[in-house]
Amino acid sequence: MRERSGRRGQALAPGRAETQARKGGRAIEFFHAVFLQVATTQLPLSDFALKGGGNLRFFLRSRRRSADLDLDYLGRNFDGFAERMDKVMATRALSELLRVRGITLVFDGHRAKDTATVKRWKFGLTEVGMETASSKIEFSNRGPARDPVVDQSDTELARRLGAVAVRFNHYPAVLAVEQKVNALARRGETEPRDVFDLDHLFVQYPTALADASLNKELIRAAVNRAGGITYTQYRDLVVEYLEEDFVPLYGSEQAWTDMAARVAHALEGKLR
Repeated sequence: MRERSGRRGQALAPGRAETQARKGGRAIEFFHAVFLQVATTQLPLSDFALKGGGNLRFFLRSRRRSADLDLDYLGRNFDGFAERMDKVMATRALSELLRVRGITLVFDGHRAKDTATVKRWKFGLTEVGMETASSKIEFSNRGPARDPVVDQSDTELARRLGAVAVRFNHYPAVLAVEQKVNALARRGETEPRDVFDLDHLFVQYPTALADASLNKELIRAAVNRAGGITYTQYRDLVVEYLEEDFVPLYGSEQAWTDMAARVAHALEGKLR
């Protein structure tokens, strides 16, 4: 059961018992960091690029932990790549790096989705005092991706996690803006994380929106959807995945109202 704030519109109070979702989010993030480390030694790096929330977190300084890892496949043999990925999920290096932190990987060895366009691996993570946390890694093979770049992941984040910063293909801020506006406008179910991520990108990378290639119909759809997301949705789906030190800044109802307004105003400026 999720823990609520004491009064509507306030973030979780300091010192309150930590929720299972927050514990799980930290375990998932450590797994993601370890997976990226192992992947750099086991998979051809030119064949894939990190996108979505994982890209924002590990490369673009977001304060939101990502529940899953999403990547684009860039190579020519998706089935052969998936077989190599199967081996990564079963490698002793991955399980041992987790074990040092007291985390156990629960994985049945089978792909949760296996098509010509999507390969998905679902798994759980267990730790003493924590309910099983669920996550997934998904590779999409939907045609040529736009110009990923190779960078080193956030060294300060790696230090805090007790992990290793790695060099990895990912999408720079301009392309991340394009991806997030598309996601906000076109998802089957609107996600408040898209608004949070866009606000982060607009604030931290102020020229990215101006340089992004977006059509006006898409922008209008994104603005309309941003205005329809409630604080309750944001609190339940995003706040518990924020870094603890930033919950007082970004966790309240007023913070959400301001954030959604900033994103809508910035996108509307692109229409002028």
